[in-house]
Amino acid sequence: MRAPTDADEVHFARTADGWRLALHRHRPRRSGSGLPVILCPGYGCNRHFIDYDERYSLARFLAGCGFDAWVLELRGRGLSHPMPGCARPWRWTFDDLARVDVPAAIARVAEATGRRVAWVGHSMGGMVLYACLGCEPAAAALVAAGVTIAAPVAFPAVSATLLARIGQLLLHVPVGDTVPQRWVLGALWHLVGESDALAVGMNPANVDRREVGRALRRALSDVSRAKLRQLAGWALGGGFTSADGRIDYRAGLARIGTPLLVIAGSADRLASPPVVRPGVEGARAAEYREFGRAHGHAVDYGHVDLILGRAAPVEVFPAVARWLDEHAVPR
Repeated sequence: MRAPTDADEVHFARTADGWRLALHRHRPRRSGSGLPVILCPGYGCNRHFIDYDERYSLARFLAGCGFDAWVLELRGRGLSHPMPGCARPWRWTFDDLARVDVPAAIARVAEATGRRVAWVGHSMGGMVLYACLGCEPAAAALVAAGVTIAAPVAFPAVSATLLARIGQLLLHVPVGDTVPQRWVLGALWHLVGESDALAVGMNPANVDRREVGRALRRALSDVSRAKLRQLAGWALGGGFTSADGRIDYRAGLARIGTPLLVIAGSADRLASPPVVRPGVEGARAAEYREFGRAHGHAVDYGHVDLILGRAAPVEVFPAVARWLDEHAVPR
C-alpha cells in the first residue's frame, strides 16, 4: 500500500482497542539476512526521528545492510490513527503503548514476513520493549533480538527535573485529552537552539544545529495528557510502573531472556549511562555498549545524536547492524 512516505510500503497493524498503527517498510536494498527489524522512535516522536533522510536514517542504513526495516509509529503519531468507534482515542498511557501497540506491531510484522522479528528502539522506543518483553510472553516469543538506544529504566536528576517541569507546564495548558507539545517544544527550540541549554539533549559538537532542528520539528507529535501525567509521576517519584502502580516494569527486566544490546551515550544527560546500564544488569542476556571518546569513538554522544549526530551514521549505525547480523535467526 502506498502513502505519503519515503518508505517502499506502508502497512497497518490493528490494535485490540481500535487503533491502526503505521509501519513504514524499507525492503532490503541488497542481499543479507533479511531479518525483519522494527524501529521505534522515542517520546512523542513519529517516523521522521529515526528515518529523517538518506543520511540520518537508521532504517535506510539497515535496509542497505540487507535487513527488512519497518519503522513503527505508535498511536497518536504520524499516519497512525484511531478507527471509527474507538472508545477513548486520546486517553492513553505508556501502558497502552507497551502492552497493546508493541504486541500488535510485532504480530503484524511477524505475520507479514513469516519470521521472528528484531526490535530497535531509541529512548522510550526501547523502554516500551523492556515493558513488553517483561509482561507479554506471547509477544516476547516473537522477538529474536532487541537493541535499546539511550533507553533509561530510571531518571537522572537533570532529566527528571526537566521532565517534571515541562510536564507540569504542559499539563496546565487548558486543552482536552491531547497536549499540544509539538507547538510548545517547537517554540522552545527557537529559544535554546543556539544556546548552551542544547547540551541537555545532545552534544552540540556532534550535531548540525540547523539540520537537527528541522528533523525535530518534523518528528515531534502531540501526546496524551494521561501519558504525560504518568511520565511526570515517574520523574517525581523515581518509578517505572504502570499508571495504576500495579506493575513494576523495572522488576520485569528479570523475566527477559531475549538477547539485547543496550547502548548509552557518554555525554547523555537525559538518559545517562548510570540509568541505562541497569537494563543490562536486570535482563538475563544483555550486552552493554557505550559511545564516547573513552570507548574509542570520535566524540562523546548525547541523547539525540545517537541517531541524528554527525558521527552516528559511521559509528552507531554500523555497530547496530553488526550486532543484529550476529543475532539474526534463520528463515
